[in-house]
Amino acid sequence: MIKGKIVVIDIETTGFDIYNDEIIEFAALCIEEGEEAEAFSVLISPRRQVPERILRLTGISPEELKQAGSLQAYRDKILDLFQDAIIVGHNVEFDLGFLEQALTIHFENTLWDTLEIARILYPNMPKYKLGDLTKSLGLTPLEKAHRALFDARAAWELLQACWEKGLTLDLGFYQRALALAGNARVAGFLRELEKTVKRKFPERLIRTDLVLYEQDSGLFEDLEEEEAFSEDVGWIESCFSSGGILENKLKSYESRLGQLQMAKAVGESLTGSTHIVIEAGTGTGKSYAYLIPGLWWSKKTGKKVVVATHTIPLQEQIFKKDLPLLAQVLPFSFRGALLKGKSNYICLKRWSFTLGVTAELAPGERLALLSVMVWLRETTTGDWQEVSQIPSLNKLWGSLNCEEESCIPGKCSHANRCYMLQSRKRAEEADLIIVNHSLLFSDIKTEKNILPEYHELIIDEAHHLHQAALEQLGNEISLEQISRVLNLLSRSMAGSFYGNVKARAQVWERLLSVALWERFRGYLEKLPEACDELYQQSEELFATFAQIVGNELSYRLTVHCHQESWWPTVAVQIENLLGRLKIITDLLKAMLNLLDAQDDEDSAALAHEISGRIRNLEEMRECFVLAQQVDQPTRVSWLEQSNRILLKTSPVDVSNLLKEKLFAPLDCAVLTSATISIANSFHHFLREIGLDESTPSLLVDSPFDYDRQMQLLVVKDLVDVEQSDLFNTEEVALFISEVTERMQGRTLVLFTSHRFLREIHLPLSRYLGGSGIELLAQGIDGGRQAILEAFLNNSRSVLLGASSFWEGIDIPGDALSCVILVKLPFGPPNRPLIAARSEYLEAQGRNPFYEFLLPEAVLRFKQGFGRLIRSKSDRGLVILCDGRVIHKRYGRHFLSSLPVKTHIRTSRSQILDKIDLWFDEEYQKELLL
Repeated sequence: MIKGKIVVIDIETTGFDIYNDEIIEFAALCIEEGEEAEAFSVLISPRRQVPERILRLTGISPEELKQAGSLQAYRDKILDLFQDAIIVGHNVEFDLGFLEQALTIHFENTLWDTLEIARILYPNMPKYKLGDLTKSLGLTPLEKAHRALFDARAAWELLQACWEKGLTLDLGFYQRALALAGNARVAGFLRELEKTVKRKFPERLIRTDLVLYEQDSGLFEDLEEEEAFSEDVGWIESCFSSGGILENKLKSYESRLGQLQMAKAVGESLTGSTHIVIEAGTGTGKSYAYLIPGLWWSKKTGKKVVVATHTIPLQEQIFKKDLPLLAQVLPFSFRGALLKGKSNYICLKRWSFTLGVTAELAPGERLALLSVMVWLRETTTGDWQEVSQIPSLNKLWGSLNCEEESCIPGKCSHANRCYMLQSRKRAEEADLIIVNHSLLFSDIKTEKNILPEYHELIIDEAHHLHQAALEQLGNEISLEQISRVLNLLSRSMAGSFYGNVKARAQVWERLLSVALWERFRGYLEKLPEACDELYQQSEELFATFAQIVGNELSYRLTVHCHQESWWPTVAVQIENLLGRLKIITDLLKAMLNLLDAQDDEDSAALAHEISGRIRNLEEMRECFVLAQQVDQPTRVSWLEQSNRILLKTSPVDVSNLLKEKLFAPLDCAVLTSATISIANSFHHFLREIGLDESTPSLLVDSPFDYDRQMQLLVVKDLVDVEQSDLFNTEEVALFISEVTERMQGRTLVLFTSHRFLREIHLPLSRYLGGSGIELLAQGIDGGRQAILEAFLNNSRSVLLGASSFWEGIDIPGDALSCVILVKLPFGPPNRPLIAARSEYLEAQGRNPFYEFLLPEAVLRFKQGFGRLIRSKSDRGLVILCDGRVIHKRYGRHFLSSLPVKTHIRTSRSQILDKIDLWFDEEYQKELLL
């Protein structure tokens, strides 16, 4: 038990502004010698009216607030509580800052932050909010979350849980941890833990080695004895039929015709060695419909089946949720493996090296290493996704992961414990391997050197496949990337190629002979200067790029650039840069030649590293060479600006490449998504990805009754259909506010650009002022995940989202009852890749609007439309503000691609009336009849 006097504090506020306007409740829990001594809670009356959302969250009533006093009246009480105490809180500086401002005092007490401590001792939590941690760790639930005293008690329980876990760690951990923590606030807590461990466990060993989770030597558990199962493909259909094994063994399962149809089609494609494209509407249950046939086929034939998703979350869901459930249901055992790219796994060799150079790291980065120290004692995968919520770790991960050219896995001293090797070995032994699209194309780029041999492939989220191919098979380079490559090559420090070789000069002199080493060292000593000159040349080039881009987001490089005044400068700069690249490459090749005759392991390892550095430089060179080919119609190059300048180059058409490299070697490819057809046709999708139009296809309807569960309303009089970009922001904002107020929040508004979202935000916030509806705008009120959580936590809110909100978000139930699509989602025609693709099609005599721009917009439209109905009980409205869908000839493509048979097109005022009617109880009863 933690000894001494501890005061746990929590403050509930209405926001983040000035104290007098914001604090509504303060609580302190005094703990002495491990026992609660006193609980103190007080309400403070803010100067302005407290928002309804805060009252709802806290449960504080307006009557209670009227009786609230001033915090100053409790000054002596608080000072007495805090005397000689350690002050604890979840994000304690935030709470203490309000208190200090209110009492005009500065406390010198020792601070322990349960948020900081929990991140270190529980590094793999998905979220670190107090309520989330309480739930994840199985602590006493917060009976009244967001009441200060209850939150303070939860913080105390969390501190105790951290303390108990800390007592299980060895003293070697504390020696390293205290050195890393330095003067950080958490050092005091760790020091108290170390003292207690020494006192309570005097016999505990001090471990100085690399402490990892002790795993069994076998990668998989032995497979259980199997029940008999049919090898006839009809067995698949029986699984999904009424009375089948899924219905018998899964309580909540009910047989669905669409899922059965899809599973049957997947099984027939596997047995018939044919490709198939399947669109399965939301709610079909796609995962089971391809996993069960895939597992059955692998078990029947002994062949591996690869499942590729676009997103890592879906990868994780299949591996951690779907497969374990199927393992309990299916009559045969199987082995599944999750495989990711090298950069997702921690490298133990680089980890050990990083621990030796922590003096160069910022305080936040050293605390992140503390989290990793604990994580390594617990992880079985070494997968970065487990600790991705730790602040500052993303800055360090590039120097900790397995993406390192000097790595020779088979000869590494940590090879027997290498997480990347273990994941690949699991994949070798697995029946079904789950990857993402990115790794799929990395395997193609490396001539099939990543994935085990496979001939059956299932691609989920297939509507992303074409874009993923363009991104993965293209090239990009930035000044930061160049700097990183050159630093790893030539810096005079441990960890770089130059530094490591210099540090072992005596070893190399003995291995290579004096004469050979002198020649090798001669080349080596030229590296730093050559790299400095290349970097200076790169700085000049990217400074010119920055001037060319100016304030634009991107700038396409075309043949017309030859007429620009800056082109001769860029051409000379690139030529000079390529020349300096060649100097470095030639130096490395010369060193590599000197190692060719050596047959010892050290020389082989060094040769492998040099080869890797040469590959880095050649990839860099390729990007610059390709980018200069501005007269090639099959390729596009451009400059892109975000937080840095990027030079990008990409093929315009990847269909032939996909046909040859991805699909041709396969016996069967199953491609599925909820949004790949346009007006019941797969023509556009098949052409984009290089499959023949005769490829079998299946369209599976959603089990949802869209015509009963929702209505599509099209606003006729909000947009000038002839000049669709000329929106009247005031009118649009007013209409959104009127809809939102009638919906009492519960509304998602989807924009096609961040610019227009920002333009709407100001007038909309004015119209909603005083309505009690919270406005949450992407990029203004927080990032994607933050505002999505806020939206879920407050039904009286409206969320404004741009591109990333059109898909990949799932908000079932009453939290979302209305989706407003402001515009038809046509891609910006001036974006480099879109413009180049359009020109490429036009040059072939094809119509880029109908063959490219329109189909892409329709698919995006279907994704946005699909945000509303996510379950059979969902109900609501989709409102399209863009009248072009009814006034333009191409509008029918959008409407005929939706799962609703009818829609209503009318004026703004009548749509507002329709909203009132839709939520009328009697009208809903009529629909249900």
